[in-house]
Amino acid sequence: MTHFTLSVALTVTLFSGSVYAASQDRVTGLWQTVDDKTGEAASIVHIHVADAGELRGTIKTLLRSEDQGKVCDLCPDAFYNQPIEGLTFMWGLQPSQSGAWQGGRILDPESGSIYRSQLTVSDDGQTITVRGYIGVSWLGRSQQWQRVEQGDALHASSD
Repeated sequence: MTHFTLSVALTVTLFSGSVYAASQDRVTGLWQTVDDKTGEAASIVHIHVADAGELRGTIKTLLRSEDQGKVCDLCPDAFYNQPIEGLTFMWGLQPSQSGAWQGGRILDPESGSIYRSQLTVSDDGQTITVRGYIGVSWLGRSQQWQRVEQGDALHASSD
């Protein structure tokens, strides 16, 4: 391998790693979800990167008082009757390009259904679009979640 080829390969590898790290930094943190039917804030979700680079989402706080204490009574298998707060409901997402993650699964605690999922982070890192679908991505629906800071999340959960 020539010196030039080795330099190009090293540069591409380093750049790919920095794009992945930047994408990871932009997606991790706290996000506010919205109820599709009412349009009101529903929960605060913590998105983090687990071992082996897999992106996961955990429901940290349910924001509506009528949802407090709910369990996943329609959910399958290991999810059945688990408290919704603290539930890891999104898993397996892998980076596909800068700001995009795909190949994961997402659980809808209201219906107990598990869908394929993908996620895209906005350019400013303040919004993510989460898509759940069956089979192919155009057979599904998307939600936009807004980034929240730790202090805002604490305030929202005490309202």
